[in-house]
Amino acid sequence: MNKKLIPIIFIFAAIIQSCSGPDGRDGIDGIDGKDGLNIVGTTFDVTGVNFNAGNEYSASFTFPPAKVEVFESDAVLVYREWAVDGDVSVWRLLPQTVLMSGNLLQYNFDHTFTEAFFYLDGNVNKATLPAQWTQNQVFRVVIVPSAFTSRKDASMNVDYSDYESVKKYLNIDESKIPSYSAK
Repeated sequence: MNKKLIPIIFIFAAIIQSCSGPDGRDGIDGIDGKDGLNIVGTTFDVTGVNFNAGNEYSASFTFPPAKVEVFESDAVLVYREWAVDGDVSVWRLLPQTVLMSGNLLQYNFDHTFTEAFFYLDGNVNKATLPAQWTQNQVFRVVIVPSAFTSRKDASMNVDYSDYESVKKYLNIDESKIPSYSAK
């Protein structure tokens, strides 16, 4: 090995080891709050969603601009309150399909950076659906920052279809989830 390269290698190694964020931390962990940035997702409920022929079995909800910010790299998850067991809600990730007398009803959604759009789809006659499927629906929106979805351990350990798993991973405090009425 050329002896002139040895000092250059030592300088390069010193520079690499001294890299850190503005607060002196390396910024690698971040999610547990012990290192790097503490990135927090946003969770909120949209209540009172009613589907009917007048709104073409769809409803849009504009995110409150001062409270909700969605970036292109974020994942937006929407869960429908499927049932309530005592005072515990059972949430199912959309899209969610229901088989009804040989026909299909599907709850689905689209979103932009500023709003979510909930809608019913399928070959079922929506006009004949009982109110339990169309009136006073509750949706839980969870915005997962890209820092969570890009982590190797997140993709291996979190079942995003299971709200309880997402709640645990993102450390969601259900007592602090705001609720907004659909318009």
